[in-house]
Amino acid sequence: MRSPKMKLLIENWRKFLSEDIKIVIKKARDLVCPPATQDLELNTKNRDSAIEAEHIQYGPMNLEDEEYWIRAAKHWKTKPEVAKKSRCGNCTAFDISPRMKECMPGETSDGDGELGYCWMHHFKCHSARTCYTWAAGGPISEDSVSADWQERSNIEKEE
Repeated sequence: MRSPKMKLLIENWRKFLSEDIKIVIKKARDLVCPPATQDLELNTKNRDSAIEAEHIQYGPMNLEDEEYWIRAAKHWKTKPEVAKKSRCGNCTAFDISPRMKECMPGETSDGDGELGYCWMHHFKCHSARTCYTWAAGGPISEDSVSADWQERSNIEKEE
């Protein structure tokens, strides 16, 4: 026979485990792949918006487009050769973490770079491109950092 103290201890332990499991399940559910990585139409809409928006100007679509880099340099008040160093591949919002790579549609690299997820503008972007909202400090390469960006994003409201 169990003593009342032992019974209470077991009961409390079950409650603790139950709550812990609920937390883990909620976090796993919350960290599903961003919708734009799974929905081509949504990804295209978000990417096209980033291309067209005056304050974003995602590009260049043709990586040899020198005019794009001249415009970017003018926007950032620098020279094209300096602007060319500010790419999605080294942006703080560019996510190439292992968990995000699992969200991508198969092979996502080519001779120019790789596909990642942009947490600023919510679309799959290429590491060789850039935009006017580029910020130093990337890429995101750890799952914990990726999860933090997702938790802080307003992705559900926008998509």
